[in-house]
Amino acid sequence: MRTKRFFLVLATVFAAGVVLSACDEAEQDRILRYEKGTYLGPTDQALSNEQQAKLRARTRMQQGN
Repeated sequence: MRTKRFFLVLATVFAAGVVLSACDEAEQDRILRYEKGTYLGPTDQALSNEQQAKLRARTRMQQGN
């Protein structure tokens, strides 16, 4: 009887450890339900005029113009 109770307590402690280890902070507040064709993540930051000009220049360079 005592051995049976010991294994029950041991299994409960093990299960609690597994459940608690799954609670990673990086996993909190992430999107779990996705909508097809819709981006649900955070909005991107707008590029400055200087950054846009650099990207245009780089694109022209890659095109060979």
